[in-house]
Amino acid sequence: MKKVLLIWLLTAGFASAGATAQNIALGERVPELKIQTWLDNRQPEPAPTTYIEFFHSTNPACKTSLERLKEITGKSGTKLRVIIVTKEDPAKIAPLLRPYLSERISVGLNAEKSFTAFGVLTDAKNRTLWMGNSLQINEKLIEQSTR
Repeated sequence: MKKVLLIWLLTAGFASAGATAQNIALGERVPELKIQTWLDNRQPEPAPTTYIEFFHSTNPACKTSLERLKEITGKSGTKLRVIIVTKEDPAKIAPLLRPYLSERISVGLNAEKSFTAFGVLTDAKNRTLWMGNSLQINEKLIEQSTR
C-alpha cells in the first residue's frame, strides 16, 4: 500500500510540474518574460536577437556561460542582447553578476517565467530561433539569425 501511495504522489508531482512549464517550439513565440526589477536599473538595449540565460550561483557552469556570453556580445555588436534571469536574492547575487552588465547584457531579478530551458535565442518578434547551452552560441549563429 505504501508503494502505491508513493508512486501516486510522485506521478501527481511530476504531472503538476509539467503542467506549469510551457513547451517551446522553434519558430513559435516565447512566453512573455515578466521582470519586476533590473539589476542597477539597467534594461537591455533593443537588438534583433535576444538570448535569455537562466542563472543560479550554485551551478559552476553558469560563470563559464556568462564569460562566453560577454565575449559573444562584444563580437556581435548591436545584433545580440542578453537577458540573464535569476530568482536569487538580489543582495547576494548582485556582486557576482554586476561585472557582466553592459549595454547588451542585463540582469532581470525576480522574473516570473512559465517556461524552462538552458537558454533561448529569440528574434525581435519574440519567436524562438534556437535553444540550447550558451557555450554553443557562436558568431555564425548570430549572423544567420539576423538575416
